[in-house]
Amino acid sequence: MTGFLKFLILVLLGVFLAIIAFAAGFGTNYFYTMRSPAAAAAANGRPAKFGLMWESWDILKNEFYYDIPDKNALVHGMIRGALESLGDPHTILVEPAPAQQEATNLQGNYGGIGAKVELRKAALVLLPFPDSPAAKAGILAGDQILKINDEELKPEDTPDSVQNKLQGDVGSKVKLTLRRIGAADDLAIEVTRQEINIPTVQYRMLENAPFGYIQVTLESADTSAEFARALDELKKQNPKGIILDLRNNPGGLFPDPALEIVGQFLPNAPVVIEKYRDGTQKTYNARTAGAARDIPFVVLVNSGTASAAEIIAGAFLDSGKTQLIGEKTFGKGSVQGLYPLSD
Repeated sequence: MTGFLKFLILVLLGVFLAIIAFAAGFGTNYFYTMRSPAAAAAANGRPAKFGLMWESWDILKNEFYYDIPDKNALVHGMIRGALESLGDPHTILVEPAPAQQEATNLQGNYGGIGAKVELRKAALVLLPFPDSPAAKAGILAGDQILKINDEELKPEDTPDSVQNKLQGDVGSKVKLTLRRIGAADDLAIEVTRQEINIPTVQYRMLENAPFGYIQVTLESADTSAEFARALDELKKQNPKGIILDLRNNPGGLFPDPALEIVGQFLPNAPVVIEKYRDGTQKTYNARTAGAARDIPFVVLVNSGTASAAEIIAGAFLDSGKTQLIGEKTFGKGSVQGLYPLSD
């Protein structure tokens, strides 16, 4: 066989193999495209581009070198990324533990030991409420939590996650291992959980001045009743005026507490107009009978006054019957809905 013929055969063989390789690659790509999650999503009438998320998921699941220890965390990360792309800082994912804590705060009561958990200098410490089960069991403000039911706290624990561990059925017991400044040994204290009410309204008469002071820290399911009780008690002492403190109030439930608090001073007054994306709108008016309608009042606000608290302050300002004193409020201007997910 001549050298030229050998060369020609090799060239033709190379072309043949290239055609086979191209066909195999095209077939594989075609098969994958037709069977990929993106194609399946399009076939099912869902936006095909959402299939990219599932393609990414499959690639991570099959090709990522390391283990994926928490698939829920990966899903939550995808959801957070999608929400961040909307450009609205108030549309967010609240993960299960803080979501449960937020729901508890808004409900106004829970089964627990009656103590707040705070992070101080890398330590998670307890701040017991007055007359709470924690206080009666001997827990002091600043006691560091080391263990709950003999289970050591983990580095990733947060005030919210620890607060959830301390909550439970009324009548159940929880054993705490605590470290107290100045104590030679760690303490083991057992506390029986009771129903704990989270106060959102505090009030008093000012010393050496005939003015009542009411602070609202959050709008929860109990706030309206607490506020009405505070007014009743202060009115017995004939205040010449009332100072309503909404500083550092992040809001909470809407609309009931806002409408009822405003109504104590401005019965039937317009409070807020809610506009929807379809162009419709709804006007909310104050509800209650005006127990403090004849009492002069001022409102304290700052940059931490937000959401429902900001609505209250805005209604008072628009009425022209009082003044806002302090700093510019948060400026949220929108109302969010809570939509629970399956986890």
